[in-house]
Amino acid sequence: MKIGGNRRSSNVEDRRGQRSSGTRLGGGRGNNALIGTIMKVLFSRAGRRFLLPIGVIAVLGFVLFPAQMKGLVLALMGGGSQVAQTAPAPQSATSNQQAAFSSAVLATTEEVWNDVFTQGGATYPEPGMVLYSGGTRSACGSASSAMGPFYCPADQKVYLDVSFFHEMATRMNAAGDFAQAYVIAHEVGHHVQNVLGILDKSQRLKRGLSKTEGNAVQVKVELQADCFAGLWASKARGLSSVTLEAGDFEEAIGAARAVGDDTLQKKSQGYVIPEAFTHGSAADRIKWFKRGFSTGSVDACDTGV
Repeated sequence: MKIGGNRRSSNVEDRRGQRSSGTRLGGGRGNNALIGTIMKVLFSRAGRRFLLPIGVIAVLGFVLFPAQMKGLVLALMGGGSQVAQTAPAPQSATSNQQAAFSSAVLATTEEVWNDVFTQGGATYPEPGMVLYSGGTRSACGSASSAMGPFYCPADQKVYLDVSFFHEMATRMNAAGDFAQAYVIAHEVGHHVQNVLGILDKSQRLKRGLSKTEGNAVQVKVELQADCFAGLWASKARGLSSVTLEAGDFEEAIGAARAVGDDTLQKKSQGYVIPEAFTHGSAADRIKWFKRGFSTGSVDACDTGV
């Protein structure tokens, strides 16, 4: 995927290199060790039983509401300390390149969704994006890079540690710039759901439901975000600044396959528990991304939520 010109989103806040105090989530080897410890806990027998089934960590694209975020940080990070930011540390050339690319991708989502909303007679409130390293604060509470990218409805911002792209390539076998763009487009899809009232509706639907029934509702939310990502990809082809290259579509499909619940469960525990799905199977994630890509229609992305 090539994005020409100098168009960058003006809605990006760059917090990379800002070291955190209190929760000690700053960059560096210490933080990498901490993240490794968290991942070991999550994928341990206890973690698989009590944490992964309820979607505490969503390796790609999830929504955190304030209450969820608070509970997560208290459970995994050992307290709710304030995060004080200091002067940012210098960033690597790779990190800077990924940050610039992320900003450019966000700009294309703004063009696409502004056009979609305008055609529907509405105004699109553009989301913000916070780029950070290690840990930061959001309106949904403290955030750690171990959680992966997420969208916070309370402040309407996407949170992304660009080092996640390295994790995608090395641990998930989902490399490529278009795979990275898919991650961002999926999170923006959650913002669209928020604007349309779908996230609030899903939260209401989950009240009084069992864990399994609530998971089924969440899967529909995530699959719709995948469909919206496909819609973005379809319409981005028509932007003068965007050129899709051979293999780009396959990169997005590969990313969707890599983060399917069944793929992740097989990798972590060797077997699949469908009732514990929170994002959908690899086949379903691919199916809904393709539907959005082939139709370019919001209506076609109705997953029943």
